[in-house]
Amino acid sequence: MKLMLVGHGRAGKDEAGEWFARNTAMKFAGTTSKFLCRHVSKELGISEEECYRDRHSNRELWWRIGKKVREQDPGVLIRESLACGDVIGGVRDLSEVIYARESHCVDLIIWITRASVPADPTVEFDSSHCDLVIENHWGLDVYHERLKRLAIALGVYAP
Repeated sequence: MKLMLVGHGRAGKDEAGEWFARNTAMKFAGTTSKFLCRHVSKELGISEEECYRDRHSNRELWWRIGKKVREQDPGVLIRESLACGDVIGGVRDLSEVIYARESHCVDLIIWITRASVPADPTVEFDSSHCDLVIENHWGLDVYHERLKRLAIALGVYAP
């Protein structure tokens, strides 16, 4: 089972990935940002650690560099992520979603939505491109319960 968690920045994708890692046998690879970081840090001339820490304040720059990296191969960051785990997040580009669909490299594309976060202009697609939507509006307990129900339905929950 391979899952791709997508949505706007700070909607709860990392929290969902970490929840799956704690409560199933699935491994959370992190977001594609983790793999894009080496390209961004090289462009900025700073360490990967410093670059990753500051990623939220440089979304537009990361998006532009990501576009450049994916230009010849839209699946490069997805494949690198999936080589490290079963659950990935952070995809921003529609070409990556199309790649994931056409290559069948993931089983489900899950949109995470949270009303309190603004739309992220670096996300080039919406929930209509995904298989299902999980709402994260009502606190961690409710969010975790929704993730648990999904994991049970998928047959991956391991209490």
